[in-house]
Amino acid sequence: MSPITVVGSVNRDFVLTVEDLPKPGETVLARRFVEGVGGKGANQAVAAARLGSRVRLVAGVGTDAAAILDALAAEGVDLDAVRARERSTTGIAAVVVDDEGENTIVVNPGANAELGAGDLPDRLVRAPGEIVLVQHEIAPEVVELAVLRAHEQGGVVVLNPAPARAVDARILAAVDVLVPNRVELAALLDTDPPATVDEARDLLVRADLPCRAVVVTLGADGAVLKEAGSPDTLHIPAPSVDAVDTVGAGDTFCGALADSLGRGAALPAAVARAVRAASYATTGLGAQTSMPYAGQLDPLAVTSAS
Repeated sequence: MSPITVVGSVNRDFVLTVEDLPKPGETVLARRFVEGVGGKGANQAVAAARLGSRVRLVAGVGTDAAAILDALAAEGVDLDAVRARERSTTGIAAVVVDDEGENTIVVNPGANAELGAGDLPDRLVRAPGEIVLVQHEIAPEVVELAVLRAHEQGGVVVLNPAPARAVDARILAAVDVLVPNRVELAALLDTDPPATVDEARDLLVRADLPCRAVVVTLGADGAVLKEAGSPDTLHIPAPSVDAVDTVGAGDTFCGALADSLGRGAALPAAVARAVRAASYATTGLGAQTSMPYAGQLDPLAVTSAS
């Protein structure tokens, strides 16, 4: 099994549950408050570690991160490449979740914004075929350097372009698996987000992105996979679950995908397992608290791909 290096963000998450999301100018009372560890980098690292992968995290935190680092270490995440900034606080995410599982999130980057090119290990990939997983909650130049360095060192590069922003074609060409949601795909292509599975499939075929494969996550609709050189797409539907909170589902997907690829799974099988993991993650409150362990994925029934 290949180890995974995750380059990304670490946040303190403050999650409040409400009956309905507040409208502009409106104050609502929260029913529940939960504080936990978040940030796309930390989330994806934990998701992969819970499934059994050896995971190294490259990230920046503030001097207030002792409890967060303890929690990540308890999950088995290697923290040797996490850098503490003496004059910064750890990033903060304020998450509001309604009764339908929809959410709004506001992030203060904190130390995540200070992660620089010099903080990247010289060897992101220590053996050919290792997985390097990167997201957009850190500076664009660090994302680009991580992608290019991992590619040059023979790694399998997985890029989750979230939050949404444009990505240079030169960077996309160094990516093995690109994992946007429908909004992020639209930002990459400067178009409207696909509203349906069929629209996502059509958009992927027409886009012809230069990476080896694109996996578009579609929430309750599962995911659509398009591999380079193939004229066809594959739709992997999601199992039916009682969703409570969708926060962290996309990160769970990415972590599970990296875990499966590190085990040598073919991409369609890796995507199917990631869909199941993400679906499971919506059944509990909070980003990391509801992420599954390997044995918890088996009970989820999955309909056939098309």
